[in-house]
Amino acid sequence: MQPIRVLTATVPEALPVLDQAYPSPEFAYTAVLTLSAAVEQLDQPFDLIACSVHFNDGQFYDFLRITKAHPIARDTPFLVHFTGMESRRHLVSQSVEIASKALGASDIIPIYQWRNELGNEAAFRKYREVIHKWVGR
Repeated sequence: MQPIRVLTATVPEALPVLDQAYPSPEFAYTAVLTLSAAVEQLDQPFDLIACSVHFNDGQFYDFLRITKAHPIARDTPFLVHFTGMESRRHLVSQSVEIASKALGASDIIPIYQWRNELGNEAAFRKYREVIHKWVGR
């Protein structure tokens, strides 16, 4: 079976754990740290796009909007990740969730919260279950 191809628009702090989140050979991921690098990847056939709310200093809304207007990527499931302190600010996180869904995000993933509550291994296993649901395999 082919690996699930993930484009992950992330922050430098997350790079060390991406191999845990997207283990080979089940997954093949491409990590980008800037909006321009992310947009350059949209012509590629990814199965899923994952984006941190802190991506490129908060440009995740721009990336989501561009992705949903892109002729190839627009139908690719787009997951938004809460990756830090925003989980402590309920109203801010609720606003991010509402806006993300309105712009076309498929799901909002509280990965930071899951990692704190469950530990990395269980949190990433739970996250991969969500990915499988959206990718359909």
